[in-house]
Amino acid sequence: MDEYLSFPALVKGIWEILCGMLGTIIGYFLPVKDMVNFIVLLFVIDVFMGYLAARKLRGEKFSTRIIWRTTMPRMLVSVLLIVIAYMWDDVFKQDVLQTYNLVGWFIAGVLIFSIAKNGYKITNWEVFPLIGNLFQRKIKDQTGVNIDQN
Repeated sequence: MDEYLSFPALVKGIWEILCGMLGTIIGYFLPVKDMVNFIVLLFVIDVFMGYLAARKLRGEKFSTRIIWRTTMPRMLVSVLLIVIAYMWDDVFKQDVLQTYNLVGWFIAGVLIFSIAKNGYKITNWEVFPLIGNLFQRKIKDQTGVNIDQN
């Protein structure tokens, strides 16, 4: 009986409970995994394209400060919004329009628009403004938001 009350057994029990809770949380959010991975990938591409554009236009060097001050908070808030919207849809049994898909679609569209703008700044290739305008119009038609306004 004393072996079940020992400190190592207590630590092992706590560890097993924490692992079970973490596994449950991960399993709950598994349906948004692909969307979150895609959004993170778009953020990485956007950072890379932004860096190339800043280097070409203004001769700036790579700065991790900019990434930690702007990109990381935006990425974390974006992922948090997708997760919250997924929870909202699940709790209220929202089946007509899945809000988390709409939020993820909007964020991805804005990021692709930004990538296209930076791509044009880097290469002056006319296809990039066309892609950017396509996503800008699509977002405006679906949400009524003009993403090119400051």
